[in-house]
Parts: sequence; C-alpha cells; structure tokens
Amino acid sequence: MKEFILLFLFAFVISLNGCDEKKEVSGDKNDPSVRENKTDPKDPSSGTKQEDINKTGEANTDPSKQESDKSNELGMTPGMPASFPSDVPQPKNSKVIGSLTSTEGTMVTFESNDKVQEIINYYKEEMTKNGYAVSEDGELITPDKGGLINWKKGAKEVQLVIGYDKDKNISSLVITYK
Repeated sequence: MKEFILLFLFAFVISLNGCDEKKEVSGDKNDPSVRENKTDPKDPSSGTKQEDINKTGEANTDPSKQESDKSNELGMTPGMPASFPSDVPQPKNSKVIGSLTSTEGTMVTFESNDKVQEIINYYKEEMTKNGYAVSEDGELITPDKGGLINWKKGAKEVQLVIGYDKDKNISSLVITYK
C-alpha cells in the first residue's frame, strides 16, 4: 500500500507542476496554424472551445455535462467525499483538491500553506485525541520535506502522506482511509 500511495503522491505532484502548456504562435495572419476566436451570436457553436466538442463533432452546450467532464488526468473527483471519517480532522489552512477511491481505500488530497512539521504535529495531537495510535508500519518522516504516518483505530486504518513543494511554498497532503 505504501508503494501505491507514494506513486499516487508522486503523480499528483508531477501533474501540478507539469500542467502549464506553452504554445508558440507566429504573428503571421496567413499562417494556417493561427486561428482567431470569433463568435457569431446567431451560431450557438461559434466560440466553442475544441475541448467542448464531443466525439460526434457536436458542441457540448450542457454546462452540467461540461462540469462533470472536468476530471483531471488522475481521475480525481472534485471536493470532499461524503464518506470522509468524522474522527479524522481535515488539515487546518487547507483546501480540498479532490478524492479518488480504489481497492486500497479512499484518498483525499489537500493543499495547505502550513509547513510540513506544523501539519505533522497537528495530526499527531488530533489523531491521538480521537483514539488512533501509530500502527506497526509507523512513520517515515523527513523534517520539512514530508513523509508518511500510518494510524490504526480498531479495524480503521488511516494514512497521511505529505510532501512540500518549495517552488510553490505549499504542502500537499493525501489522507487515505479504509
């Protein structure tokens, strides 16, 4: 399970850093690779982005369909899942990026402006208060860079994987629960 979580975290961090696509455009108006974005109020499909056109070549004008199609390349569902355990705290000063459910459990990804050690201290205190104990797999932490901690409470298992992006000055957390 550790390998799966670490692979997921690695893929998540790579996706955050590699999402900026840069395109060079020549200034030549006769260049066929340069297209203007013209809109025609009489034509509902004019101004439609290429990604809004479905496989049949028709424009997808249903906003709810467009929103549901906006899953990232990792297949994460936006927002907090309804199944998130009430006895597992959400990180302070954070926002939910999304969740992914697999055979290994449900993974919820957060970003926080707090430093790694602050987050670790917070979770150690709160998880202990809520009856969790560090499991046999224990913890593997590199100060100020990240790590993982596994907790157990009866049959419940919770894992925190945390990493720090020094370029963005943001900590990324993945909480996995079964």
